[in-house]
Amino acid sequence: MTRLDLSEQETLTLVEVLENTLSDLVTETAATDNRELRTLLKARKSIIRGILERLGTGEQKRSA
Repeated sequence: MTRLDLSEQETLTLVEVLENTLSDLVTETAATDNRELRTLLKARKSIIRGILERLGTGEQKRSA
């Protein structure tokens, strides 16, 4: 397991990047007809959501 100590500003920036990436993945997943790619994108979305939840910002920001 990798550990990473981040400042508050670094954490906020990371969260912003991950949320933007997640939004892009949602759009890309909806636009693809390729099942293999769709499966890969869904897995990436799941990983990013998990990271956001562990950062303590996952569901709260998306449901706002």
